[in-house]
Amino acid sequence: MQQRNGARELGLIVATLAAVGRFVTDEPLWVATALTVIVAAAGTASLLGELRPWRWPLDRVSLPAMAAFASVGVAHLIDPVPWLAGVFAVSWAVTAWAVSIETASATPGGRAASVTRDGTHARSTAARLGAFGLAFLGFAAIGGIVPGGIAGDGQPLSVAAFLATIVLDVAIGGLAGYRIAAVRPHSRGHAAVAFYQYSMIVAPVGVLVRVLALPRLFGPAVLVLAVYILTSLRESDEPVRFNARLLEETGVLILAGVAVVVLGLVVK
Repeated sequence: MQQRNGARELGLIVATLAAVGRFVTDEPLWVATALTVIVAAAGTASLLGELRPWRWPLDRVSLPAMAAFASVGVAHLIDPVPWLAGVFAVSWAVTAWAVSIETASATPGGRAASVTRDGTHARSTAARLGAFGLAFLGFAAIGGIVPGGIAGDGQPLSVAAFLATIVLDVAIGGLAGYRIAAVRPHSRGHAAVAFYQYSMIVAPVGVLVRVLALPRLFGPAVLVLAVYILTSLRESDEPVRFNARLLEETGVLILAGVAVVVLGLVVK
């Protein structure tokens, strides 16, 4: 119960910071975004019993950090009246949910509690789905942090802003991949390799999305599709070339991505 209350309180803090951050721009917005993300990560680590920043479990603070970033970015994509109140409520709920996933198996002293196999599986499934969902929100939220960060919104994108969007794409995609990889038994080296692989896939796709200037949410959808395809390939229980079903599904997903790009160009 204490962990649940802590998750709700941390979600309230993050939602409040995101709502207040709606009224700042330029350099102060970057500071507010960084502060909100750090608060989410530090609060989650504290609930896990780890106060030293260099000892924070990256896999357990990734989802709350992504939720915090998405909260700030989405708040900047909407009109303050009347939509900011709705974003505040959703940000509170989503952040509290992400924190509760990561702290559900920890006691107040930071020790792992004994859980059933079904409970562990349920949290792993929730973490995986949360990574995909928050990645989509994060990719979309970049447009609220970087002017013109959402392709196709009609705003000019400077070289600095273009580089900033790619860096944020890489960070979000890498963290999502890191968390997905950490669902299974892993070492730090294995998780680091996962971060690198997801980053290397997301970076060129992010460039393609901005160059093609796909309308609004088409870009985030294509980026999440790339993350999902890589996840399917990485988690294959047998060599990919021998997994006919996986190859067929991957082919269908690639065709779906191509269709989204073509449709986006037609709409544009």
